[in-house]
Amino acid sequence: MQRELTPTEARSGWITGRMFLVLVVSSIGAVGALALAWYLLSPQA
Repeated sequence: MQRELTPTEARSGWITGRMFLVLVVSSIGAVGALALAWYLLSPQA
């Protein structure tokens, strides 16, 4: 049986999850932008 989280603990967990999500999304966006730029700038395009 687990104890209840305090509001501060719950909020810090939510913030950590949100930061991780932002990091993943921005990484995917950066890779996508890099791939798009490479595709547009490559000679065979």
